[in-house]
Amino acid sequence: MLAAVGGVPGIAGIAGIAAPAPAGLPARILAGYYPAWYDAPARLRDIDPHYGLIYLFSARPVGGAPGTTGAVYWKPPGDGRGAATHFNADLQYARKVQGRKVILSVGGDGNGMSFPDRAKSRAFIASIVALHRQFGGFDGLDWNTFQANQRPDTPEMIWISLELKRIFPGFIISAPPAPWSAIDQRFCQDMLRAGALDYAAPQYYDGPNLADPAYVIANVDQWVALLGAPHVVIGFGTNSAANFMSDAQAASTWRAVQQRHPQLRGAFNWELVTDERQGWAFARKVGPMVLQAAPAN
Repeated sequence: MLAAVGGVPGIAGIAGIAAPAPAGLPARILAGYYPAWYDAPARLRDIDPHYGLIYLFSARPVGGAPGTTGAVYWKPPGDGRGAATHFNADLQYARKVQGRKVILSVGGDGNGMSFPDRAKSRAFIASIVALHRQFGGFDGLDWNTFQANQRPDTPEMIWISLELKRIFPGFIISAPPAPWSAIDQRFCQDMLRAGALDYAAPQYYDGPNLADPAYVIANVDQWVALLGAPHVVIGFGTNSAANFMSDAQAASTWRAVQQRHPQLRGAFNWELVTDERQGWAFARKVGPMVLQAAPAN
């Protein structure tokens, strides 16, 4: 059994929850985004232990969108509770002691990127390798670079993803597409067929009608038809704001989609600071349902 962390049990210490496999994609995912823009976020090791996968949000393109060189950079979180001072040590503790996966999300928040040629793709890979070395290792990449008016450069993004999987065996590649976007759907389908994507996680929040459970249920059907349930993770946003769900709505929506598609890979929550402020409501209400479901194939 894993040691207690910050007064809460390790992941393997929660009834019904096993630590993820040491490499590759977990059988079941409960994930959360960890934005670096807060002044005093929780340290990585102190995030509620139901979260077996943490997205570091986010690496940004050098020179701003869509990137001048192809490289990305990372700005650490605020240090109000020691998150920056202990970042590398906590990241490795989360991975190696707690058994979590930590994935670097790239782009997001208007930071689309273009990859028009191999030179820019190589520069991107070099910067990811450098950050991997700087942090002491992480477990994957989350493509959050194709958004707004930035169409994905799919052939180059396939090449980049396969190169990263070659360099780092077991490296996970994910993407958080817009649920309604035919462009995003085609991108994810092409990436999956090429062996360059492990799962897509459509984002059901922060837009008109996106947090409507009826819409989510119907739209998840489309994504499962495109990719297969084991390659789909459901993206929730829980907050007391328009176009976000309550934790109770998220729980009931998860039950509905999981009943229709028992082999769904899991769910993520935007975002971890908000969930902590709400007493880890998503982690503790939705988390056990996701993690105790039958493993995805």
